[in-house]
Amino acid sequence: MFNSVVLSHLRRDLRSTELLYLLVALIISVTALSSVGFLADRLQRAFQFDARQLIAGDLLIVSDRPITETFLAEAKRRDIRVATTVVFPSMANSAKQAKLVSLKAVSDTYPLRGNLQLAESTTELIGGPKVGTVWIDAAAAIALNTQVGEQLKLGERQFLISGVLVRELDRGAGFMNFAPRVMMPLIDLNSTGLIGLGSRVTYRALFAGSDAAIQAYEAWVRQQIASNGLRGIQVENLETAQPTMRKTLERAERFLTLMALLTALIAAVAIALAARRYVLKQADAYAILKCFGATQRDLIWRQLHLLLYLVGGACFIGAGLAWLVQEGLVWFLGGLLLASLPAPSIWPVVWSILWAVLLLFGFAAYPLLTLTAVSPIRLIRRELGALPIAARWSTIISIATCLAMIFWAARDWKLAGWVSLSFAGAILIFVVLIWLILRGLKKWSDSKQFSLRGSSAFALRFALAALTRRSSFTIMQICALAIALMAMLLIIVLRQDLLPAWQGSVPANSPNRFVINIQNDQRLAVAEDLSLAGIRAAPLYPMVRGRLIDINGKSVIPSDYKDENAKRLVDREFNLSYTDTLPLGNRLIAGEWFSSDAAQISLESGIAKTLGLKLGDVLSFEIAGQIVSAKITSLRKLDWSSMRVNFFVLMPPQTLQNLPQSWITSFYQPPTQANLDLQLSQKYPNLTVVDVGLSLKQIQDVIERLTSALSILFLFAIVAAILVLFAAIAATQEERFRDAALLKALGTSRGLLAQIAALELVVIGGLAGLLGGLAASAAAWALGRYVMELEFYAFFQPLIFGLLMGLVACALAGYRFYRKIQVTTAVNCLREAM
Repeated sequence: MFNSVVLSHLRRDLRSTELLYLLVALIISVTALSSVGFLADRLQRAFQFDARQLIAGDLLIVSDRPITETFLAEAKRRDIRVATTVVFPSMANSAKQAKLVSLKAVSDTYPLRGNLQLAESTTELIGGPKVGTVWIDAAAAIALNTQVGEQLKLGERQFLISGVLVRELDRGAGFMNFAPRVMMPLIDLNSTGLIGLGSRVTYRALFAGSDAAIQAYEAWVRQQIASNGLRGIQVENLETAQPTMRKTLERAERFLTLMALLTALIAAVAIALAARRYVLKQADAYAILKCFGATQRDLIWRQLHLLLYLVGGACFIGAGLAWLVQEGLVWFLGGLLLASLPAPSIWPVVWSILWAVLLLFGFAAYPLLTLTAVSPIRLIRRELGALPIAARWSTIISIATCLAMIFWAARDWKLAGWVSLSFAGAILIFVVLIWLILRGLKKWSDSKQFSLRGSSAFALRFALAALTRRSSFTIMQICALAIALMAMLLIIVLRQDLLPAWQGSVPANSPNRFVINIQNDQRLAVAEDLSLAGIRAAPLYPMVRGRLIDINGKSVIPSDYKDENAKRLVDREFNLSYTDTLPLGNRLIAGEWFSSDAAQISLESGIAKTLGLKLGDVLSFEIAGQIVSAKITSLRKLDWSSMRVNFFVLMPPQTLQNLPQSWITSFYQPPTQANLDLQLSQKYPNLTVVDVGLSLKQIQDVIERLTSALSILFLFAIVAAILVLFAAIAATQEERFRDAALLKALGTSRGLLAQIAALELVVIGGLAGLLGGLAASAAAWALGRYVMELEFYAFFQPLIFGLLMGLVACALAGYRFYRKIQVTTAVNCLREAM
């Protein structure tokens, strides 16, 4: 009998507005977090799914110098198959166009794992193009305005285009290889004359064999690298393959995770508010059930059934929506992802269930279960204090759940730490500031300095008195709204400010062409040709390749550093340059500029911070077999957005000018001289002319795709914020109905009631908006600087948007509620409050 009553009440409860808010907020959280979980799962499994094809082998050695024959001979001795590739940017000339391409020369055994495929061919190929021919991809065919059967000039050689490449296994992330691909036989590379001093060449050796043989060989190679102190050489296996692709996808995933996490935090606020509101409304019903003989055990089972229904509904709906959303994310991200991803696994569905359980039990279960402790005496005594909500424990559980959710969802300690500190600090500051502001407003309204008179004075005094009388509820309302607005504003900033900062700001008419690999005997001729073409601002800078080998007399190796960027910097060759004047766009921030020809260094401040260097440190570089040592005498700040040629390390001319070097320049090529780079590459085949405009366009396309993907999650954030607003306004509904009944009984007009309501909303919305805007500005700055490594300067925009959003949102959320107060009689107001 009782079970049927419980089920009947349960069905009625599931139709209540408060539980609807709670369920929708729960679904939003699960959808936002699980959709990113689906995507992350597919990306991770993509690297595990036949991962050998990502590097076209089982093991890969990468070097900026030709792979030593010792490594290749040892592999063959161990019955391990070997293939080699050489990749570098170069100019390609068709009959109609010249463009920068990513040239890849491959041995006849490439690839060792997987297959290549050409357009209009169903045959999967092993081995590259035949001697005297090349393959191009679709992007190269469009850029060069050419097709199969035509000739393509690479350096000093002409090649026949024999196919269009549609599948290449080990290329990497889309926009990282921004230039179109041209593949040629390795045996033809030397005849092109393209590789010279200053060429940016990457040499790769691929190995394939049994697992045992590969593991033993990898251990031998690493031992050789360590014992011989070899630099500029890396070993990649199935775990570390495609670092550029991984980094690109990790950054995109970080943006998406942050968006989902902020959305979930907004929804969590809505869940907590809706649960509290539901408890207050259901207290009488539970008191009646106890009067009819319901035991505490019966009521606990009733609440557990309710929680199970909510979890089940949120999981079913949220997981389905999450799958659809991640399909949209995959489509929007396009070129950021692999050409094909494996289907989602069952794990994201499990995550959906766990998310729902964590959110519901962390933010709603404890308040809901306190209903089982309601005393029947509540039917006689109406004080709210008789309801054992135990706010202290509820708050502690919610905070613990929030932290667990952040660290679980972020999967990144730095990102999780930033989110935790930002929101925990914001909540503490909000509570203190709101309490101080309310106290100050109350004192001001009660003081003799209060100058208003008449109905306006009464309305303001009454509104402030109502807010301060229930100060704990007011603080909760404003704090909840401020946190929701803070998260919303962070999402807006993420889309409108931090993402464009990824691309950077490029001034109008800044250099859009870089010319590298200019040899000493070509320097004057290239400068003269540019001058005759009307290019005035194209200074040539010397470039000397050197490797950092010790700091202050102590040998330096990548393993000395924990930061991955520092490891890469130490492991690669530096581009050094020399000058006796401070270059344009460089600003000294410490030390003094060169005062003599003595060996000294002016270092870029960013790399100094990364490597932990300071004024007075002595750096030694190995340059073409010679050791050059110099002391750091100044630090420089560079304007990277100028697109001019910049160097990390500058020295006086006397130190470097007699060492092997090439030259580099940059200039702006106007649309009216579209063939200038073609003319240069035809006259000087060894030059590499980089069209920076094309690469920036590729990056812009990535940013636009990522922005579109974030827009999907942004919609969920908006819905969650709306739920927070309505739940927060309704949190003190009973108290406001009592105030309205008292005022109506005293003959207060509708206009005065409206004025009181408007003032309350202005205080709540204005404070929430200002606090949310301030917190969002501070958090966005910290996010850009310490997590995303981007600069954020739009401090006032979140503040203005926050104030406007707070006022407008409170007005919209409170209009219907206060309209109801105005048109309802005093008796009905009292009934609503009961």
